Amino acid sequence: MCVEKMESKKAFIKFNNEGIIIGRLLVAYADIELSLFHCVNVTRDDFDTVYKAMFKERGESRRIGMADTFGRQNYHKLGLGTQFEMAISSVRYCLKIRNQYAHCVWYDDSSGFLAYANLEEGTESNKAVHNFKELTIRHIDIATLNLQEQYFEYTDSLLAWVNFEGRRIAGKPSKPPKPAPKQIKQPKLYLEI
Repeated sequence: MCVEKMESKKAFIKFNNEGIIIGRLLVAYADIELSLFHCVNVTRDDFDTVYKAMFKERGESRRIGMADTFGRQNYHKLGLGTQFEMAISSVRYCLKIRNQYAHCVWYDDSSGFLAYANLEEGTESNKAVHNFKELTIRHIDIATLNLQEQYFEYTDSLLAWVNFEGRRIAGKPSKPPKPAPKQIKQPKLYLEI
């Protein structure tokens, strides 16, 4: 499998539908972060503090950790601790999906699937990297991307449900109660070929 010529633009011409879904996933992660912010802020009722603590510095993992710190105890007091922890876990998995796509190069390796490699792989090691063939090559298809997108939607719905259920329990104005979203299985990150 030749990987000397990695051309993302050409790959997305051939794998246009995959590219559209990947683009939506990358954009949707920002929506999930905002939903997480709102979910946490409802228990703190201090927009400025929560906003600055979560978004002042870069780093998505740090933001999730900050949100967990701000929200965990408050949601446990409301009897929603398990649901909040499930939401945090789902956000972490969405970040894992997002990061594998945000930090890579895409190409057509003639496998019939969209191929990608993380260009940051191996850069923190003292071991010499001689060519791109040494990078881990992953593949993705539309079916897996659709499952990942459904997981993002589930995560956003779970955050909204925890948020509004927390409001309702705390006696704050809220939307009419809706049932919690049905839990779905974490999708594969990539194809095993």
